[in-house]
Amino acid sequence: MLRDPSQIPDGVLANQVYQCIVNDCCYGPLVDCIKHAIGHEHEVLLRDMLLEKNLSFLDEDQLRAKGYDKTPDFILQVPVAVEGHIIHWIESKASFGDECSHHAYLHDQFWSYWNRFGPGLVIYWYGFIQELDCNRERGILLKACFPTDIVTLCHSVA
Repeated sequence: MLRDPSQIPDGVLANQVYQCIVNDCCYGPLVDCIKHAIGHEHEVLLRDMLLEKNLSFLDEDQLRAKGYDKTPDFILQVPVAVEGHIIHWIESKASFGDECSHHAYLHDQFWSYWNRFGPGLVIYWYGFIQELDCNRERGILLKACFPTDIVTLCHSVA
C-alpha cells in the first residue's frame, strides 16, 4: 500500500500516507528512484572510462545472461593491476563509504564477488572513511575515483 496509497480504503489515511511518502527525504520510493538514477549514471560513467582505457569487460546484464546471480557492475576480461594489486572486477557505489554501509556491502556483496571472481575494486564516488580500506591484502581495494595508474599485461594505460 506504500507503493500505491490509493488502495487504502480510508481516504484520509490514504492521503496522509501519500503525504508521508512525498515528504520522506531518506527512505521513500521517490528517494529510491533518485538513488537508483544516480547509481546508474555512475555506472555509465565507469563504463565510459573502461572503454576509454580500452579495457575489455562484461557488465551485470551480460553476466546475468550467462547465469550468474550475484554480480559486480563489471568483470574485467583481462585482469589489471592497480597500486600493485590485481583487479578482476569493479563495483561502482554512488555513495559515501561509511562504516555501517561498507560492512553491509562487504557481507552482502563484496566477499561474494571475491569468492566467485577473485580480487576487485570498489569505487565510492563520494569518498569513504580511509580506515575502511583495510582489506587490500585480502583482495578488496577501495578508491574514491577511477584509478589513474592502471597497469595491463602489456603496458600502463595513461
